[in-house]
This record gives sequence, structure tokens and C-alpha cells, in this order.
Amino acid sequence: MPNTEIALSPIVVSECGLGCAAEILALEAAGRIHFVPDSEISTDRFLDLVAENDIGDGELESIAVCEATDRAFCTDDGPARRLASNMLGAAKVFGSLRLLKLAVEASLIKCTDAFAGYLSMRDSGGFLPQLESDFFCISAPT
Repeated sequence: MPNTEIALSPIVVSECGLGCAAEILALEAAGRIHFVPDSEISTDRFLDLVAENDIGDGELESIAVCEATDRAFCTDDGPARRLASNMLGAAKVFGSLRLLKLAVEASLIKCTDAFAGYLSMRDSGGFLPQLESDFFCISAPT
């Protein structure tokens, strides 16, 4: 089972704009996420990935961390998801839609709230597929 602890790599943290920095720091202070120590990241592996792939440094560093520490990888970047699926296995690669679906299944949010979040991501410029309004709703067993 992959490590489900939420961790952010140094480059990902540095890529965060000012708008999300306060939220990230608050989550870290509350112990909900942590920052990956540099010691968990192989510089050589990261540089190999950079040389071999035309994907952002934050995504590549995160993939290297997940590979080294058996963590799951979450992104909506298509090329990064394909690379991570090949390296880590598809079961360890998540996107926003899968996370929303899992949150509904775990009764953390309602399916209507998940759909509203999806619409917000699309309205903000997210490249997400067109979904029906009941996509996140769990159907009753037959």
C-alpha cells in the first residue's frame, strides 16, 4: 500500500503562487501536510528525469520522491500522469476527479459539492472532461 501521507516537494512549494502560500503553510502548521526533506530526493535521479522528459521540474521532482518513498502521485498534468503511471503504476496516480470521487465515497463531501468543485476548476481554466452532474454520486447497490 503506498504511503498516503500528503507531502510537497521543495520545487512544488516554490512554484506555488502567493495566493496559495498561506494555505500551504497553515496546512503544514496543522500537521495536515509536510514538506519533503531534501534527503528524500535523489539529485541524480531528478536530473536524469529532467534530461529524459519534457515535463515541469515540480512534477518531475514529485515523481522522483514518489518513486523513492512509495507515495502516490497527484496531478492533473497529462504528460506527468502518463510518465508517473509508467513509473509508479496507474493505481498510485491520482487526478482531481479521482480525489473528488474518493472524497464522496469516504463521505467527506456530498456529490453535489464535488460537482460544484469540478465546475469551479473548469471555470478557472482547468482542462477537465465534460461530466454529467451525477458523475460523483454513488449509485445504490442493486
